[in-house]
Amino acid sequence: MSGAGHAHVVLPLPIFEPYTYSIPETLADRIRPGARVVVPVRQAELVGIVSAIGVDPPPVAARDILSAPDPAPALEPALLQLGEWIARYYGAPLGLALKAMLPGGMWGRSSLTIRLLDSARIGGVAGTLIEWLERRGGSGSVTAASKALGRPIWDVADRLVRIGALAIDVMPPSTGPRPETERVVLLPTDRLTLVERDATLGRKPKQLALYQTLEQTGGAAPWRHLVDRLGFTDGVVRALVTSALAQVEEVEHLRDPFRETPVSPPPGPPTGAQQAVIDGVDALEDGAGGLIFGATGSGKTLIYLELIRRALDAGRGAIYLVPEIGLTPQTVARVRGMFGDDVAVLHSGLSDGERADAWRALRRGERRVAVGPRSAVFAPVQRLGLIVIDEEHEGSYKNGETPRYHTREVAAVRARLEQARVVLGSATPSLETMARIGPRLARFDLPDRILSRPMPPVTVVDLRSSPMVSGTSGVPWSEALDEALGEAMARGDQALLLLNRRGFASFMQCRSCGTVPECPHCSISLTLHRTPVGLRCHYCDHQTTVPQACGACGHKVQEARGVGTQKLERLVAERFPEARIARMDLDTTSAKWSHHRILGAMERGEVDILLGTQMIAKGIDLPEVTMVGVVDADLALHLPDFRAAERTFQLLAQVAGRAGRGERPGQVLIQTRQPHHHALVWASQHDARGFLDEEGRLRESPPYPPHLALVNLVISGEAEAEVSSKAMALADWCTGLAEKHALEITVLGPAPCPIARIKSRWRWHVLLKGSSEGLGHLVRAAAARLGQDRRVRIVLDRDPVSLL
Repeated sequence: MSGAGHAHVVLPLPIFEPYTYSIPETLADRIRPGARVVVPVRQAELVGIVSAIGVDPPPVAARDILSAPDPAPALEPALLQLGEWIARYYGAPLGLALKAMLPGGMWGRSSLTIRLLDSARIGGVAGTLIEWLERRGGSGSVTAASKALGRPIWDVADRLVRIGALAIDVMPPSTGPRPETERVVLLPTDRLTLVERDATLGRKPKQLALYQTLEQTGGAAPWRHLVDRLGFTDGVVRALVTSALAQVEEVEHLRDPFRETPVSPPPGPPTGAQQAVIDGVDALEDGAGGLIFGATGSGKTLIYLELIRRALDAGRGAIYLVPEIGLTPQTVARVRGMFGDDVAVLHSGLSDGERADAWRALRRGERRVAVGPRSAVFAPVQRLGLIVIDEEHEGSYKNGETPRYHTREVAAVRARLEQARVVLGSATPSLETMARIGPRLARFDLPDRILSRPMPPVTVVDLRSSPMVSGTSGVPWSEALDEALGEAMARGDQALLLLNRRGFASFMQCRSCGTVPECPHCSISLTLHRTPVGLRCHYCDHQTTVPQACGACGHKVQEARGVGTQKLERLVAERFPEARIARMDLDTTSAKWSHHRILGAMERGEVDILLGTQMIAKGIDLPEVTMVGVVDADLALHLPDFRAAERTFQLLAQVAGRAGRGERPGQVLIQTRQPHHHALVWASQHDARGFLDEEGRLRESPPYPPHLALVNLVISGEAEAEVSSKAMALADWCTGLAEKHALEITVLGPAPCPIARIKSRWRWHVLLKGSSEGLGHLVRAAAARLGQDRRVRIVLDRDPVSLL
């Protein structure tokens, strides 16, 4: 078969060079950049993405592309360009960059099946294939069909797909996210007259009854409904279709887990301050951005919704991003309350099929608003006009695996490519975002809460000197916190308690020799859990039973040290036995919809005290909460990371903002042993601007972002000596490259990572500091060579949010 040129095809593999394939003439109309294609790779058949066409042929004869299963490209030009930018900027293989953009199972090492849609009577190999499918119940794998017919069947299958006789499904063997469809029986547009009906169906009463039933249902009904509910047989339905008095179509059903969830009523009209921000953002040039620097409770959500409404009114689409899956149900309720079924949800808590259905609905333009966390920035929204990033400061917007992109940067690039606007919102913006305020990023301030409600007063409780409640089993529980919580319960109000450490206790320790049980795979102590009882590693999830005696000295009495959310829950239940308590941490939210269940109970007034880790501090709106307590504000204050103070301030400011959002005033208590630390001082004053100014000055010397850029190279392997040797060689290579090209780069290290071993792999890192341009040059030079050693893995993390 003569070809129509060659194409580059990328696969979701850590390979920097694309594969080159020949384009068969029969597929030339479907092979476009961004299209999914089935290609042979060794003895397998994989689904990849076309990255370019009209390329030079390889030195050896290229193999043919086997199939193009979709009538239109899966990735439009702007998203393909975005993937290429991600690959360049973050030093990632293009295949892995594009993999992040598509739902799982849409490409890669997948199972390829053919499905019979119409038993057309065709001769030759096509007819033989149809007969084979009929014998197998209407579907079968491509591999099995090729073996049965004794020849490759891709060309035959493609012809049958084009005439509507077959469908090709691409799915992972275990999940199958192909569209959920059902056969629908339809009457043709030209209906039979009464005379024609009597002449044609007068002696076929069952077919006549079916025809009349279809007329009464608007001319269409699902095949299974006709058979299972209305009593018609498959033979009667098939006979009506065979006589051309009806036809059958495969109709796709959108699997939407949020379809039946309650929606929030549309918000009221914006205030004058909100309207000024809305008009200001609306006046921005296409491709530009704006930061809404608004206090907690200032009404940023209403602004987002109004901006989305304006985008839809202009015939464009929108993406609304939230930092946590737990915020998605509440956000969906608000967005659906205003835009109904125009909203599609994309997040990892959904099944592969649910995500794929939402993706397809957006791709076809059936839905115009995408809601979800980080990966929803790639949603295939048609005519994209707006990207909203709520709580833009959150570290969860940084992807934790290759490509290690930051959603904020990706959104800005996509907005420029599609001439859309990007809107960032936060009460505690990141220093990097504040440093970018200028011609391309405008700033809009909302310093006051809605209805001029006051910010809750904050009391800082010094754990070193404040009276403590006795008998609290090591939990830092002051009399002031106990009294404030008791008063809230007496008033019938709700309360939040923040302790950013899950588990029952931080660790077990032998009273005799001081030994602490550690994870055998990670350089971290094991955390004691009570439900279920055991010791658990929070990095690799290694679990073991609680030892009866010390493994080092045999002493039988061991002590639980530190405190986690499980121990806090037990204490609060003992102190307030009448209170209804819910805990929200990684242990209680691992099941699907658990976030939604817990927050829903809180909103319905079924919970009095919600305690948990940082996930209770982010963006939730609970008007009945009047009291917020931070049990230990110091937990993350001195981690070996330059962002430790910023993260602590953001967490405290955000959780403090959950109090007093309704009609009743709120109060906040923060327990600490360092009341004079600048992060706690500014948080207690609700002064984000003051903190940003001081923290910015502290990062000038030694310089850290936003005054320069960073790249963290993490080297890991099972042999510590090999890892350290590789790290030294890498540091020398970076230094040599910087000197050779006169790059403004400082090489720090190598040194062991603060957490030296995770999942049995030793970890060292080399930190590069310098200008973004200089680091970009090094990233491009280093990317292709980093993955060559299989024994020692090197991860390139540009603009890291954590150095642990």
